[in-house]
Amino acid sequence: MAAFMTALESDLRALSAEARRRYPAVKDAAEHAILKLRSLASPSEIAHNEDIFRIFVMACEVKNVKLSVIGLSCLQKLVSHDAIAPSALTEILSTLKEHGEMVDESIQLKTLQTILIIFQSRLQPDNEVTLNSRFLMILLCSFAKARSKGVQGMS
Repeated sequence: MAAFMTALESDLRALSAEARRRYPAVKDAAEHAILKLRSLASPSEIAHNEDIFRIFVMACEVKNVKLSVIGLSCLQKLVSHDAIAPSALTEILSTLKEHGEMVDESIQLKTLQTILIIFQSRLQPDNEVTLNSRFLMILLCSFAKARSKGVQGMS
């Protein structure tokens, strides 16, 4: 458990360093989350504290490749350690849907990996619409990947 918390703090530090100049709001939120994380003892406590979850969604929302990759990687860790409240699923899926439409391959890969981790987690959709949005995201990632390969092949 300590390894998970240490890895999360390390990721928050990386996020803060990467966001330092261009995204001061992300930097400040990451530093605040580091302080908050130190007061928490377990993944279930993280799940009840939105500050940790929100910083990674915020990192994804700026749509900077490096910040998005860090944000998506951390969301994967949070989901796989049951450190996400079920009520956050809709927001995560919305973030993933937006990233599924991006052309960068590293973001597409992280998006697909995150979707698969969610499928295997205890986070279950509360309705059919949420479940359908999961499948739609996979299709969007596949389509964006095919589209980017088609554009590269034309050059």
